[in-house]
Order: sequence, then structure tokens, then C-alpha cells
Amino acid sequence: MQTGGEVTLVEIVRRRAASEGERVAYVFLVDGERDEQTLTYAELEARARRVAVALAARGAEGSAALLLFDPGLDFIVALFGCFFAGVMAVPLYPPDPRDMTSGIARLRRIATDARASIVLTTEVMRSWVERGTRLAPDPIRMNWCAIDGLPIGSEAAWNDPLLDRNRVAFLQYTSGSTGTPRGVMVTHGNLLAHGEAAQMALSLTPEAVAVSWLPLYHDMGLVGTVLIPMQLGFVSVQIPPAAFLERPLRWLQALSRYRGTLSPAPNFAYDLVLRRTTPEERRGVDLSAWAAAMNGAEPVRADSCEQFVAALAACGFRREALVPCYGLAEATLMVAGGPAGSVPATLAVDGAALEWNRVVETTAGSAGARVLVGCGRVAAGLEVAIVDPEACTGCSGDEVGEIWVAGPQVASGYWGRADDSAATFGARLVDDDRGPFLRTGDLGFVRDGVLFVTGRRKDLIVIRGRNYYPQDLEHTSAQAHVALRPGGSAAFSIDGGGAERLVIVQEIDADAGAMVEEARAAIRRAIAREHALHAHAVVLIAPRALPRTSSGKVRRRACRAAFQSGRLPVVAARRAEAPRGNAEALPATSRGDGARPNAAEIEAWLVRTVTALRGASHGRVRPGDAWVALGVDSAEAAEVAAGLAAWLGRPVPLRLLMEHPTIAELAWALHEVAA
Repeated sequence: MQTGGEVTLVEIVRRRAASEGERVAYVFLVDGERDEQTLTYAELEARARRVAVALAARGAEGSAALLLFDPGLDFIVALFGCFFAGVMAVPLYPPDPRDMTSGIARLRRIATDARASIVLTTEVMRSWVERGTRLAPDPIRMNWCAIDGLPIGSEAAWNDPLLDRNRVAFLQYTSGSTGTPRGVMVTHGNLLAHGEAAQMALSLTPEAVAVSWLPLYHDMGLVGTVLIPMQLGFVSVQIPPAAFLERPLRWLQALSRYRGTLSPAPNFAYDLVLRRTTPEERRGVDLSAWAAAMNGAEPVRADSCEQFVAALAACGFRREALVPCYGLAEATLMVAGGPAGSVPATLAVDGAALEWNRVVETTAGSAGARVLVGCGRVAAGLEVAIVDPEACTGCSGDEVGEIWVAGPQVASGYWGRADDSAATFGARLVDDDRGPFLRTGDLGFVRDGVLFVTGRRKDLIVIRGRNYYPQDLEHTSAQAHVALRPGGSAAFSIDGGGAERLVIVQEIDADAGAMVEEARAAIRRAIAREHALHAHAVVLIAPRALPRTSSGKVRRRACRAAFQSGRLPVVAARRAEAPRGNAEALPATSRGDGARPNAAEIEAWLVRTVTALRGASHGRVRPGDAWVALGVDSAEAAEVAAGLAAWLGRPVPLRLLMEHPTIAELAWALHEVAA
């Protein structure tokens, strides 16, 4: 446990290395199953010092360093290496090999915004990204440092940077930061305050075991399963995200094997386990040690919780182990959640009243009822106020308002953005001048001490746990075709088939004529290419028909309501069938005749499979289509790989879909391997 005297994570690592150096801090399962790599406290300290010495030699102290790694222990070493050097870490996900141009462009935007002086990575990643940047229209020039090539023993030259709790530990760029990236400044003091609050909410002890497949560049994975375990002194077991997506059973197996007690995930992951595992596969899995199954990062669905509890009860999973939670990077991570060991609260409210920001309790199953899942109690040390976002006055108990947060784990602002920081982190209540508060932009209310979240933050679109800024999607849409009107777009999500679906509404020139269908298709391709997203519906409307405020701003919520009620002046619309995303949607998973398929047969199977996932008609998916152009995200790619493996009767690693960007290329590659 934390002694209370340390003010930075550097001090905590040094104490643990000195007092329990041979104890394992982190485990990484290379294949998601048995191929185990470990990192002790002593090894972590030595390797982190080595990285810090390399950063100091390159003059990086006081600046920022990008962290660009495949999943693994090297990322953790680099992160702590930045801490030991007094350098701000900037975790990033590597560019998607299916679309290097967009990935490199995002890397460049964040490097520029963070004023990063160096990229920490591995030799393999560096050579791969450098090859990709040379092919980009505007090659990126960066100072690279491959940490796997640093000389052993160089850590002896480390000098303590003498940090205090106010030093920024890392910049958290949200996963949707594409157009105008904003890095949240998270300090060592924020992290330690957050860890203490999490310890109380989740009853964490040094005997706890974290198990996670979450990406470490995301705040839930980074803070929840890397930094909290270090602060509180328990082991963390990491699984590559792709390994989970390929075979969700691996998550349960790791929890069973390591007696995992803490494991967070977005709501879609709990649904994915139910869709992609069978009772027979789950037989022998023991989840009785799992005490905190945190569900956050996207809306928590009551039906998902109920179905997961019912299906996994045979494995020893208990209803009180479910911990719905709420948080955001601007508050380090968790704002509300727990206490662990209590049954999650649910509340049935009148849906029509909720649309008018009123909380009217009703009976579950009654007409118009909406069942909300409570996100637990507010974390220790935090103050949450429910506020009228326009008047900045407190709301009554039966009103929905904006969630405002104050406390020591609230971040210090956005890097290099004083005006944005003041507007978001400096709010005060008109009633009594309390503050400053963080304005989350999320809507909710508190009932019996439990926080209920009812609305989306700042119109943010959350699909499969990843955040997308509507303005980025709108910009992509408007630029997709010459007939489309700049500034005439609205992007929002709707609930469809138990999941969030993307809708694009776009104004088109009155004289577009025969170009209407061409423009609609161009929007769909551009959204898929730039954001790896599938647009559930693309609606083209007449000029100046978007709902707007008196100052000309697009009213996205009004546009969503008009879309759902059929009141938009539509020129052309195309709505895909809801992607079913389960085994029933896919072609047969066994050939049955034992014959080895040729490339054409594999190609045909892939076309049918993607068509089923997309819910589109057969002619719409072609062998020459790129995965990125089809909007196939990582979770769907994993589903395709799993189905293909079952059909072929041999493993199909997810990386093959990344390395072969079109259906035809993948089919030929699989045929060549088999031959």
C-alpha cells in the first residue's frame, strides 16, 4: 500500500524496488493465453532509469515524448522512463497499417500540439513507421529512441529530477482527437489522489490482481490497470487487445487462471463475451475471485448487465461483482463507481419526462419506461454538482443537469489551451460562487447518493468504447464531394439494435442532380477511410435545412430528433440494415466437405461475411474493397478472422487482415499459405 509520504509515482517505484524488488509487478500474455513475460519492481526501476538517461542525453527533460508501441511491457517501461526523466509522456496508438496516411497525419498533429521532442518506441516499430512516413504526402521528421537498444548498465548515470506532485506526468489525448487534438494534463498529484479514491471505492489491497485487455493508450487501461496497481502494490496481467477481440474467451480464462479480482471494460465487451463464447467453452472457467467487473467508457446498459450475470453465474460470477462506473480523462479516470460488493442500482424513469430533463420514476416495463443503471457513488475526495448548464445554478433532485466535478484528481487543464482550460475547468456556481468545477458536458442526476448518467458528453459519439468528435466527422462528410455544402453537416449516434450507430446528415447543393447518389457513397467511403467507422445512415437534405441556433450553430440534438421522427427534408437517404454482429449473421462456419478452398472461394466467403456484418445487399461489397473503406473496425475484423478460422479449420491471426488491406489480397494470401 502507499505509505502516504510519496508525492510522485517515481518515489513509489523506487520504494517498491528497494523493499520488494523480486516481486512481479506486471505480466504480459503475448498470445493472450500462456506465453508469459514478466516485469519485477527491480527490473522496472532499472529499465525506467535507463530510458530516463537516454532522454536526458537527448535534452528531453521538461518537454514531451510520444510513446508509440505495440501492446507489451515495453510501453510500461517507457511510461515510467518518462516519469523518471521529468518528461511528459504522450501515449499514442500506432498508425493503422490499413491506412498509414491518416495515421501518420494524426501522429503529426499530436506531436505538434504536444511540442514533443522525441518518440520512444522499439526498433521494429520505428522502422515500420519510418517506412510508412516516407510514403506519406508530407513525411514526418522525428527524433526516435528505440528503448530495446539501450545499453545495459547505463541506468547508473540516472539523476533524480526532483519532481513534485504538481508536475505533469502525461498528456492524455482522447481517442477521438483527430481534427483539433486536446491533451489533458494529468499530474502526479492527480494520479495519487485518484488511486486513493479507487482503493476506497473498490476495496483494493496488495492481494488484488488486475486482468486487462484494454489498450494502454486509453485512460481506463493506462490509469486503471497500470498506474493504480503500481501505487497500491498489486500485480497487473495484460492481454493484447487483438487477442481478446480474436477470442473473447481469453479474457475469462486469464481471470480464472490468475484469480483476477479487478478487470474493467466497456459495455460492448460484456456483450461480446456472450455473443462469441458458448456455455461449453466457459465450462471450467472460475470467476469467483472477480470482485470488481467495472463497466464504463460508454453507456452502461441494463440488459447487458442482466444477461452477463445470468450467463456467467455458472462460472461463479456474482451480481455484486458488477461495478458500473463513470469517469473521464479530465478527472484522471473515475468520478463515480462502487462500492464494490454492492448490487448495482437501477431506476425506471419516464422516457418522455427525461427528454425534458425531469426525473419521474415509473415501473420497469411500463409504456415509455427507460431503465437506467446507476454508476455508483461519487469517489472519495470529489464533489459532484448537478447544474443547469445555461444558468450555472444548482438543479433540484428531480431535475437532470450537467455533471460538474471538483477535487484533487481533476486535471489541471488542456495542454497549451488556456481559453479552453478556463471554460472547461474553471466553472463556478452562480448560487454561491463555489468552484472551480470541471464541466463534464455529461447530463445526469443523483438519487439516493448514486450518480445516474443520462446523456452524451458535448455531443460526443461513443461507439465500441471509442470516442469520436462530431465536428471531425462533419468536416470529413462536407469535404467528401464537390456537391456537398461546407458547414452543412450534423453527425450523431442513435441506439440501434442494442448498440450505438452513426448517422450523418448533410446538406447538398440544390442543383446536384445526378450526383446525389455519388455524393452519398462518397460520404460513406470518406467516413470509413478517415475514421474507420461504418455510417448506419447517410441522409442528404436540402440547402439550409439543418436545424440551427440563432447564431448559426448546428443543433445536433434537434437534428437527431428530426431524423428519428422522419421530419428532415430528405433529398436522398440510405440506411443500412442494423449490423447484426453475431454468429447468426455470418455464413456457415464449416465447409463440411473437408476440401481445401481456393482463393476465389475464400474471397466469396469474405464478401458474404462482410455483407452480413454490414447488413447491406450482396452487390455492395466487392473483392477489391479495402477493409478501411468498408468501415470494418478492429472488433469486426476480429469477428471476421474468428469466423474465417472456423470455416478454414486453421488459425487466422488478426494481423493478417491488417497486413492485407483488401478482401482479394487477404483471400490470395490465405490460399498461398495453405498451398
